[in-house]
This record gives sequence, structure tokens and C-alpha cells, in this order.
Amino acid sequence: MSDRDGQSPTYDTESLKKAIKDSTTSVLPPTGFRTLVASQDELKSLGFPRRPDPVLQPAEYAFWQKMFGPTVAFEAFDFQVLSPVTAGLRRSFDQSPRRESSLNWSGAYITPRDGTVFSSVWGKFQVPTPTRPANGRASDRYYSSTWIGFDGQRRYYRSTLPQFGTAQHIDPATGVGGSPTTTFSAWWQWWVRDDPAQAFPKTLVSPKIHAGDLIMCLMQVAPDRTKVSFAITNLTTSRSVQFSQTAPLTNLGRPFKIPGATAEWVMERSAAPGNPTPMQLPDYGTVVFHDCGASAINMDTGATVERNLSGAKLIDMYVVKENPERTEKPSIAKPVDSTEFLTYFR
Repeated sequence: MSDRDGQSPTYDTESLKKAIKDSTTSVLPPTGFRTLVASQDELKSLGFPRRPDPVLQPAEYAFWQKMFGPTVAFEAFDFQVLSPVTAGLRRSFDQSPRRESSLNWSGAYITPRDGTVFSSVWGKFQVPTPTRPANGRASDRYYSSTWIGFDGQRRYYRSTLPQFGTAQHIDPATGVGGSPTTTFSAWWQWWVRDDPAQAFPKTLVSPKIHAGDLIMCLMQVAPDRTKVSFAITNLTTSRSVQFSQTAPLTNLGRPFKIPGATAEWVMERSAAPGNPTPMQLPDYGTVVFHDCGASAINMDTGATVERNLSGAKLIDMYVVKENPERTEKPSIAKPVDSTEFLTYFR
């Protein structure tokens, strides 16, 4: 995400790290800690999302149970700040009542109903193996990320976008006889429009991510709407990390509030700083988003309802080609059922 003049944002990385640490709660649970029976106050003090109500939120509770099962080992929260990227709000146009196109997103999103706002979102996917597309240049970078998130689907007042998932990148070879480098990581970012400090994605040191790993992600909004709890579990390695973060501050020095206007599941290609054109998308094959769901709350009554992909809007990614000028779609979203859809490279 670039600033308004299109230049790469500059920021004191050490100050950014301190700001993140000061706004984040995460404590490594003690040996033998059991999330399924711990009190809600204990979970909050460690940075966990609240345990869902098994009666009112059966789908989220079932997801929680699997995510924090007895075989899962917890790892300490630690992170690195990466170079800034241009990403976040997508540029899109409607194709039909159920499908849209975007320059940088491919996936699905849902909107709340009946005066509710989203309070949690969850999903499961297998980390793709990125390869250079046919006819792709060895000198290009190929960047993709697979994530869940809140909001960011349209321009509204005080837009923010907390997002959470994995990244799969291919960087070109360096030096004579070198080979391209493929990297995988868990990452999160809290995008804020026109805020250079939030143009820096953060990678988690743990859990380690590999091609083919089965990943579960959960995000949950605090009751005052100014904080999000994040949890990621690598089911393949049985490792999990949890943390909660207060929203970035507005110009008035108060945290943004999470609108909860959409919940989304996305395959994305990002852009380099100062260049609004997204980088090349690697051939990622097919990614199936499983167990997709979200909880929504009526802020007046406190009533909670679960939502799935019924009525979801699908997003196809498009690119504009030249000589001759034409539009192609490298990533397509396809529905499967009420809790599952897929995106595929073509």
C-alpha cells in the first residue's frame, strides 16, 4: 500500500515494532494449558479469541475445538516487519449480482444482514505450491497471499482492513547460476487508508509454513470493536500461535473501530511500493477454502447469528494485457457448497 503521492512509504522500523508490541497481547500458555476448559478471562489475558458459545455458535465452536485440540502445541508470538507493499482495498467492477472482478483479489465475501455486524471470521486451507507460470519471465517476482479478513471491500469512511493468513512468494535468482527462491510464511497486516505505518506486512516467526500444510485461521473482534484476536494453527505440524492487537490509532489518537461490514476469504497478488500495478501472480494451482464461516452480532440487542457462504459474492482476478489490448483472468473463484469454495489459476 502506497501513500497518496504514489511513493514508497518511509517509517522508522524500530518505532513500528515498538508500537506493535505495545498494542499486542500474547502470552505463551503454560505446559498443559487446555483452551477448551480455560475461563474466558484466562483466555483473554493470554491473547486468545473468546471461546464461542456451543449452542449459539455451533460452527465456530466446532472450528475452535479442532483448532485448539489436545495434540496442538503452542508457540511464542514473535514477528518480523517486512518491506512495505501496495495492497489492501481492491479495485473491482461488478459482473453480475453474484460475481465481481478485481485487479488484485480472487475469492469470496459475505455481508451481514438484519442490522448485524461481523464479530468473527474463520476458514481452513492448504498452503499452495507456487511455480512460475508458463511463459513467465525468470527475472520477475511472483507474489501471492491466502488470507481471511474483515472489511476493505469498498471505500467507506475510515476504512481499515485487518487480514491474516499465509504468503507464498517466488523471488528471482541472484548471482551467476543461482536459482529462484520460494518462501512461505504466516503473516498479518492491519491496513489503514493513507497511513504509511500500516503499509508494512508482519510475518510471524512461528508457526513455520510449508507447501501443502493445512492451515486454520480465526479472527475475532472484541466487544468494543477496537481490537481483534488472531489465531493460526498449522494442523500438519500441530503448532499454533495466538495474539490480540488493538487497532491502529486515528488522527485523534483513538483506535479505529472495526465496522464488520464484510467477511472475506481471498487469494491476492500484491504490488511493489510506488507502483499501483500488482506483481505477477504465481501459478498456485488450486486452493480450496474449507469450513468458511462468520459470526455476526446485533450491537443493540447482543443477539448473535452465524453466517456461511450462502449468498456469497465471488471475485475473479483480472489483468489487462497489451499488443493486442485485452483482459484475461488468471485466478477464478468457484463455489462448492455453503461452507466451501475454491480459487484456481489458469
